[in-house]
Amino acid sequence: MTQLHSSFQTVMQRRVVPTLMIAILVGVFLSLLIPRPAPLQVIAIAAAIMLMVGVVYYLTYQTLVSPAADSVVYENGTLRVRRHGQEVSIPVSSITGIRSRLGLNPETITLELSEPTPIGSSVTFIPPARFPSTKENPMMATLRGLMGHQA
Repeated sequence: MTQLHSSFQTVMQRRVVPTLMIAILVGVFLSLLIPRPAPLQVIAIAAAIMLMVGVVYYLTYQTLVSPAADSVVYENGTLRVRRHGQEVSIPVSSITGIRSRLGLNPETITLELSEPTPIGSSVTFIPPARFPSTKENPMMATLRGLMGHQA
């Protein structure tokens, strides 16, 4: 059994980071009101900037973090994938392509499948964290090796 994802990274991106973002935004906004209120124009500009930051973060979360699988485990020629409480087994032979998003945080890997499954026609997951790099994630070589053994 080979773990292909980072559950720690997934939990951090889904639960801890959003909580910290909200706390920081609220703290910055409250700092404008306490101990003495800032002028209304300053508060309005700060609120608009925070709203934009919130929208950008939400869109990033929806495209990178939300679709990510909770668990991806390789076992005897199949991938066991769990996402949002639903688990499926996918034969490695049904993987038609692998791509990753470099330079993004979190970095994601997407497996394209030849046949749709109950969780979709592709599987996206967050690999174990590493120092930001412009080089391909080592997990990509691992996945290609698994695909090569199945061919």
